[in-house]
Amino acid sequence: MMDQSPAGSRIPSGAIAPSVLWKAFDVLSAFNHKERVLTLAQIARQSGLPKSTVHRVLAMLSDIGAVEPHEGGYRIGLRMFTLGALPPEAALRETALMHLEELHRYTGQTLHLAVLRGSDVVYLEKLPSRKSLPTPATVGDRLPAHCTAVGKVLLAFSGDSVAATALAGPLQRRTAKSLASSDQIRSQMETIRARGYAADREEAADGLACMAVPVMRGDRAVAAVSVAFPASAGSGQVLVTALRQAAVAISRSTAAVSTDLLTAIE
Repeated sequence: MMDQSPAGSRIPSGAIAPSVLWKAFDVLSAFNHKERVLTLAQIARQSGLPKSTVHRVLAMLSDIGAVEPHEGGYRIGLRMFTLGALPPEAALRETALMHLEELHRYTGQTLHLAVLRGSDVVYLEKLPSRKSLPTPATVGDRLPAHCTAVGKVLLAFSGDSVAATALAGPLQRRTAKSLASSDQIRSQMETIRARGYAADREEAADGLACMAVPVMRGDRAVAAVSVAFPASAGSGQVLVTALRQAAVAISRSTAAVSTDLLTAIE
């Protein structure tokens, strides 16, 4: 059985918590795309740890290059960049990027590349709209899979056991149109399998719609690609063919890492 640490990390039940390792991850998790340089006080506030603890953890992280002093504060160090390039998801993102850029030139809309992890989708890449359409996720963010087009198409094509695990707990609603019933989502999954794509109409964010298709390896999805656009702009059906072409191209280009990605999902 597992318990939640104060910052949401999972730790073994009965363990002395939180250990220095969990504290280190709490400190690292304080950084984000909008706040790349943080002071000690900001890190303490974001992590929920005492300043004295943050100071000790930062000293250790600085010694190994995980963080670096910068302009009166701290930023993520290059050592983390090196480690971050090792997972198969990084290879997937790098190989998929040229196909995403071609699709982006065609649509002019916001594109996402995402993978399924548990009940969430994790965004590996985002190419923003030329009109700066606001979307709820940036690279590295997580959203509930059942609230997004990428998540629903991944659930539909990732196997019954994966979907069952993802839908086992209470389902978070992000908007009034988010589905909160696992039966509703399973019904949608049958439709998604039949037509090969998923739609999200203001389920992740008000005013935003998405169309998504899976990146397949055999009969299983290893990732998904979506186009986001204003919900007022129509159904998005016109985008499906271009999405499918990009997903097929990505699948062919990423065959070498697909097995590792499937293992990570299961």
